[in-house]
Amino acid sequence: MNANSIFFICGLIVWLCLLQSCRHDSFIMEELPLEPMDTMSTQIDTMLVDTMDMNTTGNNNPCDPDIIYFQYDILPILQTSCAISGCHDAATASDQIILDNFENVISTAEVVPFDLSDSKLYKVITENDSDEIMPPDGKMENEKISLIAQWILQGALDLDCDYVPAVCDTMNVTYSSFVAGLFDTSCNACHSSSAAFGGVILDNYDAVKLVVESNKLLGSMNWDEGFEPMPQGQEQLDSCAIANVKSWIDEGAPNN
Repeated sequence: MNANSIFFICGLIVWLCLLQSCRHDSFIMEELPLEPMDTMSTQIDTMLVDTMDMNTTGNNNPCDPDIIYFQYDILPILQTSCAISGCHDAATASDQIILDNFENVISTAEVVPFDLSDSKLYKVITENDSDEIMPPDGKMENEKISLIAQWILQGALDLDCDYVPAVCDTMNVTYSSFVAGLFDTSCNACHSSSAAFGGVILDNYDAVKLVVESNKLLGSMNWDEGFEPMPQGQEQLDSCAIANVKSWIDEGAPNN
């Protein structure tokens, strides 16, 4: 065998080895498992979504229908019946009793948790003596008295919850069933025939009709610019109450 033959055979062997090596590398590449996808980095955090949804819908602390909440059930009663100018608002503080917030009610109205008989607030609203009963212009409705009683029996607490106001119904509002009662509890301590502050009387239909026609009533109730905010010295009336009065006025303010 000459040198050229030997050189050819050696070259062939080297080429075959290289070819086999490439085929082997290719096989290994095909058999390698794919890199697993990192699903944790792309997975939606459902706990975060749930929490965000709860925060935006206000359902973290829903109100319990069996619990009486001072802020939502009791304070509106006291504000419209007691904490008014000339009686138990902060400015007047008749008999040093102020009923415009939780702290003042507890510190001045002698409320004894779980005990109706020793709670002065409850005793005066259930008093039969016309000289002692509160409010002085007449006994509270039984429904309101019952709410105050339940609140005291539950411990007279200032609990909180995610309060959702009821849908406001402004259909079929009448003077006798709504407007007169609202003015009686919220306005007539200052705007009755015997105490006509600012010359405004709201304790009878004819007088109310005159105020409506003067275009002053809703402006004052809405606290619009250029009008005297009413009730004076108190929080603004509930938006639903104002909407009901507006609905009645829009119907022509009838004596119905």
